[in-house]
Amino acid sequence: MNEDSQKSANLQLPCRDSYHHGDLHNSLLEAADCLLEQTGAAKLSLREVAKHAGVSHTAPYRHFKNRAAMLEAIAIAGFGRLKLLMEQAEASAPNDSEAQLLAAGLAYLQLAVNNPEHTRLMFGGMMKDVPEDGHLYAAAEESYAAIYRIIDTGRARGVFGGSDTDTVVLTAWALVHGLTMLILGTQKVNPATPAELDELTLSVTEHLLQGIRAR
Repeated sequence: MNEDSQKSANLQLPCRDSYHHGDLHNSLLEAADCLLEQTGAAKLSLREVAKHAGVSHTAPYRHFKNRAAMLEAIAIAGFGRLKLLMEQAEASAPNDSEAQLLAAGLAYLQLAVNNPEHTRLMFGGMMKDVPEDGHLYAAAEESYAAIYRIIDTGRARGVFGGSDTDTVVLTAWALVHGLTMLILGTQKVNPATPAELDELTLSVTEHLLQGIRAR
């Protein structure tokens, strides 16, 4: 792996021993992020988050009206991280749409595989009944925007084909996300090291590029 790949491969969310209570909302969110990977969403509670953050069991209710609101906030933060990675992939090779798409696929897989419970929360259907206010939906849409731009610009440059940008974006996202779910959910697709994950992702994404390249 090159230096950038090595940096992005280490995308596990860190756990702290203590939290800054001057910013209680973000401290609770960081504690919840950490616990989510340890317990899974089904077992994550406001009481456990408060305990891990070192505050009273009632403190989280000042910022999250209930457990569902906390899970929504975690998912929104996750889509924010994904958005940043996709924008970094877009910026990594401004004049090379194929390189941008490869970088985006690699970053997505690395983030997802290093944070499987966050991935399941964001994409596993747990949140589909939550966001009355639309904030979660908006965060998810924003995380896809860079991929849309990469592919739309690539089509305008004559790099990518396809009948329309929306279909090509859906095709690309479905392939990379499908690979993610196979890695997280089975023993048959199980790269043992970050280097093997890179190699598998790049190989699969190259097959995608062969299919969407303009002819």
